This record gives sequence, structure tokens and C-alpha cells, in this order.
Amino acid sequence: MRRSAASWLHMVAAVLATVLTTAVLLGAQAIPAAALTTTPGDPAGNGYTRESVRAMTWNICGEAGGTLPSSGGFCPFRNDPKAKAKAIGDVVRARNLNAIMLQEVCSGPRRTEVPDTGAPSQLDEIAAQLGKDTWSFRWAEVWRPAGTSYCRGGLTGTLSVAIGVKGRITWSDSEVLPVPLGTQQNRGQVLCAEAAGWENHLCATHVSNFGQDVELGQMSQDRADQLYEDQIETIRAMAAKFPSVVLGGDFNTRLRDRLQPLYDTMAECDQRSYLPGDASNEVTKYTPAVASKDANEAITDPSYETSKIDYLFSTSGFSGCDSWTQMADQADYTLQAQPDCHKNATPIVCTPTGTSDHTPLYGHTRGAPTLSWKLDGSPAGTSGGSGGHSGTLTAGASWTTDHGGAVALNGSTGTVTAAGPVVDTTRSFTVSAWAKVEPGAGTSVVLSQDGSVISGMMLWYNQPDNTWRFGLPKSDSGGWSVDQAISRTQAKPGVWTRLTAVHDAASGVVTLYVDGVEAGTTTHPTRWAADGPFVVGRDKVNGAGNAYFHGAVQRVEVYDHPMTATEAASHAGRLTAPTGRQAQPSPDAPGCHQAGGYGTVHSLTPTLTARVTHPDPSKEVWAEFSVWDNTDPSLPQPLRMSGPGSASAKVRGDGTVSVTVPGLVEGHSYGWWVRTVDGATASPTAAVCHFRATAG
Repeated sequence: MRRSAASWLHMVAAVLATVLTTAVLLGAQAIPAAALTTTPGDPAGNGYTRESVRAMTWNICGEAGGTLPSSGGFCPFRNDPKAKAKAIGDVVRARNLNAIMLQEVCSGPRRTEVPDTGAPSQLDEIAAQLGKDTWSFRWAEVWRPAGTSYCRGGLTGTLSVAIGVKGRITWSDSEVLPVPLGTQQNRGQVLCAEAAGWENHLCATHVSNFGQDVELGQMSQDRADQLYEDQIETIRAMAAKFPSVVLGGDFNTRLRDRLQPLYDTMAECDQRSYLPGDASNEVTKYTPAVASKDANEAITDPSYETSKIDYLFSTSGFSGCDSWTQMADQADYTLQAQPDCHKNATPIVCTPTGTSDHTPLYGHTRGAPTLSWKLDGSPAGTSGGSGGHSGTLTAGASWTTDHGGAVALNGSTGTVTAAGPVVDTTRSFTVSAWAKVEPGAGTSVVLSQDGSVISGMMLWYNQPDNTWRFGLPKSDSGGWSVDQAISRTQAKPGVWTRLTAVHDAASGVVTLYVDGVEAGTTTHPTRWAADGPFVVGRDKVNGAGNAYFHGAVQRVEVYDHPMTATEAASHAGRLTAPTGRQAQPSPDAPGCHQAGGYGTVHSLTPTLTARVTHPDPSKEVWAEFSVWDNTDPSLPQPLRMSGPGSASAKVRGDGTVSVTVPGLVEGHSYGWWVRTVDGATASPTAAVCHFRATAG
């Protein structure tokens, strides 16, 4: 991954509950999902994670393409937006997606050239299917070669690319792709959006196809190649404005070399397998063999040509990816299979097997924990994480103030339990916790994921050999046949210890880290799904609770990807450097999340607020701020915020802290940063953000 010296800090680690982080608010307006972090000595940026984006890109051929299979580019359910919307909803629900990027979708108001039928647009139907109260959308128009972009096929709206987010979109922008008029190609756009609380921006596009599978006419191949390159450069430049971005779309090329500028700066989700037997570079497009027809224009060849022309990129990397090929139409449209299909365009009598000639391609970015429990006795101590899992204490579990707050477990009955499965034991994952086992305790399980007969994974203290262990049973059966990573050094009862355990399903490697150092490893070649409760404080063996933990546990986390050694070391508690994401201080301003852009703060004494989290819950931590005037460099620089008065109040473990800026000058622009301090170490500063100050 290529990074410049000025930009690599933006592209490294994000909010981990166990590293020192900073989130910022400006003038009483929250800045969404700030705070990236990185480990000192990690210039390659390996130790990072962000809130997981579970995104799909899908060209749904909503109204484009031919009306009959024999005409080429046949679009199933072309005139049935409800069927398209249901298919999208089915994929979103089945794969728990929180973002969609759509091409060839009818969006927005109808065109004045088209009679008003009163019907909703295709995007309206999709919004209704996913939930208008929980999802928000943006769209960008696509223009046809003839100069019209209204939707054909009886649909209402405007031909477009669209982005949908499970959440609130707070900002969007688009850039027209450089497609000259008269080339007989659609002129599309690259559309980008920001969602409240997300580090990653989202960008979607549909690239016009020059020089591949098209008739060039009078155009030279060199000219066609240049037009394609110009589009990719426009998309690359748009995506490069954001430190963290997920980019998806129909790129209309099978040739990876044409997309090299994107591969230079981002990961593409389907370049590797994530499970044994999982294919990489899967097909995303099925094209029927329409060249072979009989005298009645009926298809005589039932075969399909396959290709990959849809792609999903991200600066954050991916923990999984798949092309759902069964969702693409692969029906036999020959005269023998469907005798009347070649005759009727309206009403259509063909029976497709899918809803588009493209497949949905979806991927999960490497993200923040799906479960994150502080277990510190606070009201939110048993909730947190993107999966929405909450825990319930049983008798024998109580709160203690030890180490900044923890749950004390009595070794016989005490647990904290999530009602359903949290860890998918068939896939890659990471689990982590702080644990202190009581001196003299017997074998004690920190956490586990129940199966029917035995837990599918368990992390525990083992007696009588005084070791930490991480194990995955070979099957959901009685007895004890468990692949175990065993610590090579002795455990220290009575001492708080950071445990991180990793299962890499693709390689079958299982690794245990103790206080950030690799302590033991093994392999786990067989995989099975444990679908019972997630439990802190015991495991299950022979169908019964076993090895109840005697001691205290805090900060339990589950990730749906395997951490690297560098990530595990960072996660274990090294003091790390926040790199605040350039943010959007005002909803009606362009925001400084764009390179060189300025937001607006409607106050001359704004409050800067930071959320700081120390890797050790027992330590005090605070924030220091600096603000300077960009409009008048002759003023003393920086402002007083860099000296006395720049430091916030202290919090133990983590919390929100703030300072108030001295009086600013009306209309001036300012730069600012924040850093984190624990009394022994000050982190490097966050990335600089900018704003303009007004009195109201």
C-alpha cells in the first residue's frame, strides 16, 4: 500500500477500546467517529482497525438492458421495482449489511419529459424494503448518450448511481466522469457520502466501457484507452480526499491493469480467500450467448460468458468478501426450455433465475469489535460493539473497583452471558480480555462460545501447569479433543494480564498473545459452528457448565477478523498516537474532512472536546489542545491553547474531556490539533483540522 509521509497517519489504526484515542467536537457540534490511532514504531500502519463497514455493490440493471433475452443485456424484472427491492433487502438481511452501492437504479424525481404515473421510484421501493427510518440514501444522475436520463421500462425517476447507509448520511458530493458527448456511452458520476459516526466514507460509481467488448467505431484504441484512464483518475482523485474510504461499483473491465491506480492505494476485497475452499476473483457478470439464434430470433445456445467487472475497494482492508453468484440470472432461455420467451416483451413471460445479470459483491472491512464490554460496573458496562450484544450477570458475579472497575466472578456460579452467538467459529476471529485469576484458583475459563455439547472456542487459565490457553475443539461432541495454543511462560495469578487470542480460518493457525507478546500457537484444521451463548466466566464440556472463573475480568472484546502480531501488540496496551480524522464541524459547510476544506463554527469561544481511553483502565489520562490563526500569521502563534490552559481535566481509564478556546476573531480561519497524555508519555499530535469562526 502506497502512503506519502503526509498521509500515512490518516490510514492507520482507528478506535480500539484498549488504546488511547481521541474524538473531537467543535463549537458544541459533534464530529462523527473521530480518532484514528497508531502504534509508535509502526510506520507501515499495520496496527489499525476501524468501525466495520459491511458493504455491497450491485448493478441491479434496474431499467437498462434489453427487453428480451435474445436482444442482449437482458434485465430480469426490468419493469418490477418491487422485485428488485426485495432482492436487495434479502441480501442485506442475509449478510447483515450496513451499506449498499447501486448502479442502474432509478432514483429521485421523475423527469418532466415523462408523464407522471404516480408510482414511486425504484429507490423509493428499496428504501421501503430496508426501512426509511433506519436507512438514508443519496443518488447521482447518469446521463444517456442521447442526452436523456429519465427511466425507461415504466419506472419513475432518474437513471443514477446510489448509496444507502444504515444510519444518517450527513454529507455527500459527486464528480462527473469525463465522458465526451458523442461517444455513445453513458456519462456517469462518482458519488461519495459521509455517515454520522463512521470513519469510512463511501463512494460508488459506474464506469463507461471504452475499448473492451464495445464497438469503437471511428475511435482509435489509444483514444478509447485514454478515456477509460481519465475516468479512473477522476475516481481515484475523489476517493483520495478521504483518509478512510470504501469504494464500489461497476468498472466495466476484466483487466486488473486498467484499475492499477486504485490497487496502488486500496485493498480490493476479492483478491484472496478468507476460508478454506473460498474462491478469489469470483465472477460478477453473466452474459448470455445471444450471437446464436434461429430464424425466429430465439436463443439456441443456453451457455453464459462469465467475467468479473464489479469491484469493492477499501483503505481499511477486508475481513471477508464474496460474490453471491446465485443471485445473478443464469436461466436457460432457449426455445426448448422457454418456448414463448423470445416473443413477449410486454408482459414478459420469461422465467429468470436471478434479478440481474450482475451478482451482488459484498465485503466486510476490518473493523472495530462486534462485542465490546467494559465490565466496569457502569450502566453501559455490559453493552457495546457493532453487533449490539448485551450481557447479563448471574448470581456469583459482582462489581469491583479493582483496576478501574471489573466484574468479580466467584469460581462456581458467576458469569456474564450474551443470549446468542457472538463468535462465528467457522471463520476468522479475535477475542481479547483483561483477566486476573485468584492465587490458588483451579482451572478458570475467561470466555467461551457455547456449542451444543462443548464450547466451540475457549480462553482459559489452566491448572495444575499454571498456563494460559486458547483452544478450539475438533467437533461438537463429548470428551476432550481440543486444538490448544499454550503459553510458553507461566501465568501470574493475582496480576492483571491482557490476553488476546486469534483464529485465522484461512490458514488454520491459532495464536495466543499474553500482554501483547506471542505466547503459543497451534493449528485447527477442522471447523464447525458453535451457535450457543457467548459466556464470560465458564465454558461447556459434555453439555454442562465447566471451569467457572475465579477472579476478575474486564474489557472483553470480539473482532470478526484475525489480528496480526503488530495489531495484537498495539491492542495489549502500548501508548498510541491519535490521528484525528479531518471532520465536518458544521452540517451546512463543506467540512475539513475534505483536503484543504474549511468548516464553520458558529462561536468565537468554541469548546473542544475529546474522548480519551487509556489501554490500562486503572490509569489517568487527559487531552492537550493547540489552536492557531491561519488568517493572520503575524499574531502570536500558536494561541495560548498550546501552553497553560490547554490541558483538559483527567479521567481514569477513559471518558470525555474538554477545554474552551480563548476569544477568536470574527471571520478568521483556524487550525488545531489534539494529543493524549498520561503523565509519563505524550502521544504525537492528531491530524490537523481547520475551521472558520463566526459569531452566530
